[in-house]
Amino acid sequence: MESPRPLRYAIVLWWVVAFVLVLQTALMWVGRAALPGQLIEEQRATAADAVARAEQLLLVNTGFAVALAGAYLLLGAMLFKRRPWARILLSVFAAVHLVMLLGTGAVFSTNLILLIFGVVAAVLMWRRPSTEWLTGEHD
Repeated sequence: MESPRPLRYAIVLWWVVAFVLVLQTALMWVGRAALPGQLIEEQRATAADAVARAEQLLLVNTGFAVALAGAYLLLGAMLFKRRPWARILLSVFAAVHLVMLLGTGAVFSTNLILLIFGVVAAVLMWRRPSTEWLTGEHD
């Protein structure tokens, strides 16, 4: 039996979120030369600490982005295999992602799009047709 349309849309949205996270991270690395200057300008680091702080931010953000993107891709694929636990884990990762974005105040442009896609994907994967398919009898 084929997966319901809302669940397929949810999985595609999770994969889009993963792709945007990876793209955002790649662009951050491309523009890394300007980051120390931005940190100094925003008074988030002194001139002496700016380079080290920029490198630390790049590494931490990259780690989180890779972990989240990997989770979204892998768990989305697990949903296609009718693994109901994947939906719970996806919800947990999405909640952590949401708290991180809101906690850092990074709710601008691309991050707002990620939030919207994540919320829509979460709603779609918890709709009744998705739930019935995931928790119903398996072949």
